[in-house]
Amino acid sequence: MITTLKEGFPGDFSKQKIESPEAKEISRRPAPEIADYFRQNPSVAHDLLNESSDKRFTPSTYISEMANDYSVGWISRRTGYQCEQRFETLADAATDYLLFSLGKGRWTRPGK
Repeated sequence: MITTLKEGFPGDFSKQKIESPEAKEISRRPAPEIADYFRQNPSVAHDLLNESSDKRFTPSTYISEMANDYSVGWISRRTGYQCEQRFETLADAATDYLLFSLGKGRWTRPGK
């Protein structure tokens, strides 16, 4: 059986569980609407940031706050950090994290 990997996804990817009920609900929307939602509801984006920080297993997706931006990617004990993308805003990072975690794709803000 041949497995086709989506662009921006690691070879050992598996869908991740999202605990936030609000984030699960909006995950059904188109990506630009998700990003707009996070801009208007930053507390839900913060919930995802905190949810990621609480993960105690690998491999898994992650979102982390850096000095001047946010990082979203995949971490595995075997291969380390992979598929990392950087974002200037939490709304964009949370959008990528949600889509990536659910295996729906990766987010690139239009015009970037």
